[in-house]
Amino acid sequence: MKKCLEVLLNKIFKKDLELLFGVGSRVVVNFVKYSTNHHSFIIDCTLHPTDSTMTAEVYPDGLLLLIEDSWVYTGIGEKISITVTLGDE
Repeated sequence: MKKCLEVLLNKIFKKDLELLFGVGSRVVVNFVKYSTNHHSFIIDCTLHPTDSTMTAEVYPDGLLLLIEDSWVYTGIGEKISITVTLGDE
């Protein structure tokens, strides 16, 4: 699941990712785990942007939107909780 989300974010949604955070930006999915307490998947990602001025305007909302759109492509109907962090450029 982790690799699937990374491919979706970095390959399929590459144009959107680069439009929001700069050319060469990438997302690393740290883990995808299922929480039995919340009955949802927990997704932890790190964004490595290349343009800090563009990032300041759209982070974290732009990244959350990309992750939610990518999740739809997986075909899993469970709810998700997303944690995002900024990595170095």
